Amino acid sequence: MQTPDREPLTIREEARRDLTSRTMSIRAATANEQDRSVEAVLGSETPVEVYDWQTDRVVEEVLVMAEARMPAQLPLLANHNRWSLDSILGSARELRVDGGQLLGRVMFATDPDSQRAWEKVLGGHITDVSIGYRVTQSTMIPAGQSASINGRTFTASPRRALRVSTEWTPKEVSLVPIGADATAKIRADESLPLSHKEQPVDPKLRAYLESIGLRADADAATAQQFLAGLTGTQRAQADAIVNPPTPAPRSDPPPADPPQTPEAIRAAAVTAERDRVRRITEMAGADIPAATVQRAITEGWDDARASSEFLTALRSSRTPTNQPPPVQAGPAIHSRSLEADLSVRSLAAAMVANTGGDPTKTHSYDGTRSERGPCLTQEDADRGERFRRLSAVDLARACVRLDSGRNEWSLDPMDAIRTAVSGAAFSFVFGTSVYARIVDGWNEIADSTGWCASEPDIPNFLQQEDITLQARSQLDRLPSGGTANDATMSDKRETYKLGRYAKKFTVDEQDFISDRLGAILRMPFEMGQAARRLRPDLVYSVLLENPNLVADSGALFNATAVTTTGGHANLGTGALSTTNLATAITAMVQQRIGNVVLNVRPRYLIVPGALQFNAATILTGIALAKTHATKADPDFVPINPVSNQMLQMLQGQPIELVVDDRIGTAGVYDPRTKATRAGSDTNWFLSAGGDRTIRVGTRRGTGGMPVMRQYNLDRGQWGVGWDINYDVCVIVADFPGLYKSTGAV
Repeated sequence: MQTPDREPLTIREEARRDLTSRTMSIRAATANEQDRSVEAVLGSETPVEVYDWQTDRVVEEVLVMAEARMPAQLPLLANHNRWSLDSILGSARELRVDGGQLLGRVMFATDPDSQRAWEKVLGGHITDVSIGYRVTQSTMIPAGQSASINGRTFTASPRRALRVSTEWTPKEVSLVPIGADATAKIRADESLPLSHKEQPVDPKLRAYLESIGLRADADAATAQQFLAGLTGTQRAQADAIVNPPTPAPRSDPPPADPPQTPEAIRAAAVTAERDRVRRITEMAGADIPAATVQRAITEGWDDARASSEFLTALRSSRTPTNQPPPVQAGPAIHSRSLEADLSVRSLAAAMVANTGGDPTKTHSYDGTRSERGPCLTQEDADRGERFRRLSAVDLARACVRLDSGRNEWSLDPMDAIRTAVSGAAFSFVFGTSVYARIVDGWNEIADSTGWCASEPDIPNFLQQEDITLQARSQLDRLPSGGTANDATMSDKRETYKLGRYAKKFTVDEQDFISDRLGAILRMPFEMGQAARRLRPDLVYSVLLENPNLVADSGALFNATAVTTTGGHANLGTGALSTTNLATAITAMVQQRIGNVVLNVRPRYLIVPGALQFNAATILTGIALAKTHATKADPDFVPINPVSNQMLQMLQGQPIELVVDDRIGTAGVYDPRTKATRAGSDTNWFLSAGGDRTIRVGTRRGTGGMPVMRQYNLDRGQWGVGWDINYDVCVIVADFPGLYKSTGAV
């Protein structure tokens, strides 16, 4: 019999690795919509393959139902996610054993997530549940053998050993897409791959993972997930710990029939003891106290006990022999090991905080992918506080330490920087900080083009077509017995193409040695600002350019009647005034396609800086009117017909004022031509907004944001560089929702 002191929870489900789960079935026919519950088979004595952490192999397991330690109720989770209260969908109650099966009634909560799950159960779309449990006592039967346990005979299959669990406790019930035990359906069919089973973490690997950011109290599942997320040098270091290089085979093969003389036996014992001492010494490395290593050798510990004791020693004392340079802690810093706080995430949080950023709103970035990772956490920010005063060189040394797992704080500054820039830790720490500054710069600049629609899903840089179907779809009167006429369509096509706008900057190792972090991080901030200006520069360049449309060859803004080819009737000359604004609004309302009335209503008035106060006065002013007076009265003026109060009444919505001096006399820098397009302090525009006026497109997968990369300098240069690119274009979709006045009259 085996009774482990601290056997971890095991999972037979892909979602969790530290909990064993057996998948069973929900009996949909037993659903009670009154109390939102359904009967389920939660477990059975059907053998299921699991990973046995003590023997490091896959075995079959039988849960003896009668020996379960039954709680009053179990939480109902989604996919064994037991880390968040939001994942609780309800509970399982009325737990009981009947005919070798564990039965229970699954009750659903009333929040939206639980409601969705309940509806899927009622509809028969979810049929599997999986129970998570902890085994505290079991018996292992070798493959092909039988054993009598508590008066019952159990036989292991010829293929695998059989673990008979005679003392176990259910911990939770989960709804799962696919289950494991064929007799247990919402019951899941549980043949979980070995890669998803609970596996012990090698003590040396555990120590290395904790040195690069793993929490000291993290369980084995969390450690495995942390390991799976490593890349670059950190992943290579972890793999080397898990699978050390195999020593070259000895050139002299052992004799086929070794002699069994007393001298030979003594020699074999000496060799075995030397091998044991060597393994223990290698396992301990430089992280285990010498006294503990000596005790392991003296007391004859085997590999399993040495591994367990060394892990305990590592957890009880995390102070390394050689610590990094001390950092003065402020009054809010708790007394804890500096080594425990050192991780790529805490260093990145320190750099972000040093530039005035909020680490908890900063996305991680490792320099190897275009998309952003999850945000740093409050714990990262707290741990990073003690690293905020490190110099640039010491930050590089810390990155080297995280990559190598060794004490590198004494490295020469130049060696530290050259070693750091080629490692994964530096990519994460500086890449995260640089991208955070790009985002800060991006958010610093106001964008006045909210009146344009966005299309952040252009797949490539090939020429695209925007097609509008112009329907002649009036309904014709149909006489009795007649046949309806066909609706005819003609399409209008406008073309557009993504443009890439990019910039790069480099940081020489001399800048790091000179500790110019502030200057280094000002550049990505300014690049973020430049990227943010790109969209309005392009939009207002197009407005001032007044391009010809592909569909009819007419200029975007022209005064020609729409009944003439290329005519748009959306260009005026009146100065901004109440009367001329009313004329422009009326012209937009009267826009037609053939004999189809569009009733376009303007939503935005776009003016240069010189007209902002005049425009605000027009839109907000409404005065009293004296209709019975026969002579002028200075206390009464006519009602303003284009005030927003009146527009709300006439068209159901006010007009929003947009001020941008890119359309003023100074003009706007056109990123496409690298030339300035002149505007006017008198011109003004109306826009109906929406996707049939002007749209701004960005490349698919970028989220409408710049993309950053990191690279190392070579060929006579030493340092690191970053570049950003922003893939964007302006799409002129149609003309009826736009109006321009030159303001010349």
